Amino acid sequence: MQLTPEQEAILAGSEGNAMAKCLQTLVEYGKAFDAKRLVPIKSAHLTGSFKIFFYTAYYQIIKQLVDEGVKVKVPTTLNPRPGYEYTPQNRLVFRGQQWHEQQLEALGIIPNYSCVCYRHHNIPEFGDVLGWAESSAIIYANSVLGARTNRNSIMVDICQAVTGLTPEFGFLLDENRRGQLRIHLDIQQMDAPALGFLVGKLAVDRVPVLDNYDFTPDQLKNMGAAMASSGSVTLFHVLGVTPEAPDEATVFGNQAPEETITITQAMLDELRTSHAVAKDAKVVAFGCPQMTLDEVLELAPYFAGQKVKKRTLFHLIPAAYDELEQRPEMAQLKEAGVEILQHCPLAGLSLRIGLGRKEVLTPSGKLYYYLEGTRYGNLEDVLRICGVLEDAA
Repeated sequence: MQLTPEQEAILAGSEGNAMAKCLQTLVEYGKAFDAKRLVPIKSAHLTGSFKIFFYTAYYQIIKQLVDEGVKVKVPTTLNPRPGYEYTPQNRLVFRGQQWHEQQLEALGIIPNYSCVCYRHHNIPEFGDVLGWAESSAIIYANSVLGARTNRNSIMVDICQAVTGLTPEFGFLLDENRRGQLRIHLDIQQMDAPALGFLVGKLAVDRVPVLDNYDFTPDQLKNMGAAMASSGSVTLFHVLGVTPEAPDEATVFGNQAPEETITITQAMLDELRTSHAVAKDAKVVAFGCPQMTLDEVLELAPYFAGQKVKKRTLFHLIPAAYDELEQRPEMAQLKEAGVEILQHCPLAGLSLRIGLGRKEVLTPSGKLYYYLEGTRYGNLEDVLRICGVLEDAA
């Protein structure tokens, strides 16, 4: 790897021991993937927003950076809080959370606490090189915005933020952004999270190209998050919708796809839990990734003047929560019995303790994949279980 004189000086300790460790980590990371150089990034996003016992080395390097007076070199945002206040067991497991947040903010990190950072505080432009962690944010930035980031991990994320650099390989390079798998859609009722879940299973780590469909930004958010969970998809294209897929010839680089697959309505429906089973769920959880204001406003009319029949949780982007507080829908939802939260549902619900493992029903493909004891339903399914939509005849 070719380093600049400034980078060599940092490795030699010109900016302190902790910075040298961070840059050395990026050099070794790059060497593992045959990167030839480090390149500047426009922003960073950290996945390590929780204080939990098994990330000891991460907390140690952050403390060293703070003690040495280091600040992040690019705008840097954070993943959601873990729901420290949500349950007594969460307060025990995440008991160091407040200390961790103080450390992160001392580094100059923006305390947005959202995995949907690209909606409010960290909005990339087409072609921007990023140093992001958090799979759902990465896939959205790459696919929908046309920015460029690899699927970086915890530890790598903070190293990128404080150095303002990332190794140049993978999805930063043109040749790795071309389509590989062609996905045809034979679907009559779109269910974007379920579609993403199936595409992730089929694509694994390839770049899928989907038929043209007029997805909303929130559908793209939820579909991509599911894709990056059930598989390790980092970039997808939708013909005529996403910025690097104006047509098939362009997106495939004038090459034939490696494979062509059709996803049918029956395949989507197979993912759904039957009504007879779903109605036994104890909790209905929305928002993984966290809900935008648009998503909340789309659902709010179903709950107005109603009372939920199941415990119903809305997990919102904190900035969207603040916006909702200024609107009448906040009171309407609370009156209906909806709990409106700002933390990560996966962390908040992972430690649920009660009479056995309480089952969770969700319309989130990501939460369905990661959270034990979760069942999947499309939006109509879960609204029926909440008791705010009449059962189908």
